[in-house]
Amino acid sequence: MGFLLLIEFLTQRQGIAQSVMLWLLLAGAVALTLWECRERGYRLKVLLWWVSFVALTHVVGYIVLRLVPRRESES
Repeated sequence: MGFLLLIEFLTQRQGIAQSVMLWLLLAGAVALTLWECRERGYRLKVLLWWVSFVALTHVVGYIVLRLVPRRESES
């Protein structure tokens, strides 16, 4: 997560509000994953695998979306 803060610092465009929203969305995705895994009765090891999978895919997606340059006409 420290890498996200570094990218946010290097590519600040819309300020802190966007960063807070993305952190909240990540927390919501992880919370929903925890809830679903507990409802299904998964063992702790499987639950932790799913939580880490969801968190890592969201972080990678965030990094890709921040680093991919957008066309000026689309923004």
